[in-house]
Amino acid sequence: MCLSTVWTAERQPVCKNVASVTQKDGQLVFTDIMGIPTVVNGQIEKIDLMENEIIIKKATA
Repeated sequence: MCLSTVWTAERQPVCKNVASVTQKDGQLVFTDIMGIPTVVNGQIEKIDLMENEIIIKKATA
């Protein structure tokens, strides 16, 4: 099983054990292994499956 940690570009953790990523209404939805969603305004900067990490760039106001 491949679970990832989501980080901001500044290397702040957003959520861990992410099993799926979807986009809904212009937002990123990261769902963890327990089915708990974390919704973030931003865009994916990088996905590294070897390191099990997703880097996001948060949207600015």
